[in-house]
Amino acid sequence: MDEEKKDIVVPVIREELYADAVPVATGGVRVTKRVESHEEIVEQELKKSHIEVKRVKTNRVVDGPQPSRRAGNTLIIPVVSEVLRIEKQWVVTEEIHITETQETETVQNKVTLNAEQARVERIDSEGNVVRSVDEAVETPPAPASAAVSLLQRRAAAAAVSKRKTLGRTQSLLKKPSS
Repeated sequence: MDEEKKDIVVPVIREELYADAVPVATGGVRVTKRVESHEEIVEQELKKSHIEVKRVKTNRVVDGPQPSRRAGNTLIIPVVSEVLRIEKQWVVTEEIHITETQETETVQNKVTLNAEQARVERIDSEGNVVRSVDEAVETPPAPASAAVSLLQRRAAAAAVSKRKTLGRTQSLLKKPSS
């Protein structure tokens, strides 16, 4: 009987559940860029000036120092000296004539311009391409005239900057593939 009176211990077991989220990479976005170059001809007019200096003997009597003067595109600078005679008088002994002529010359230079092209692809967790994400970002067309204006260059730089920002934003948006 002693055996029957023994206390029986029944363990009480309780299971507890802890749920936790573990980040799992299900895909991502890959942006690849390449630079395309093309050459354009820039045409510009250049002006050249040539100066011709000529000394002209005159020996003309004057009242004193003379001012410089212009005759057309020639600058005339009188050179005077005092000559001792019975009386003192001013004599222009020579004039220096400086004549300017201008030439216009058109020159052409090849200029290499670069433009980046970006390709955006959605990839799965193994790195396989699921689909291409091609949002149309218009690239300004090459200028029709050979002279590239400052405004056109600034607009092109702003478009490249916008495309780079868009690419960075899309690479940060990692959505699960559908």
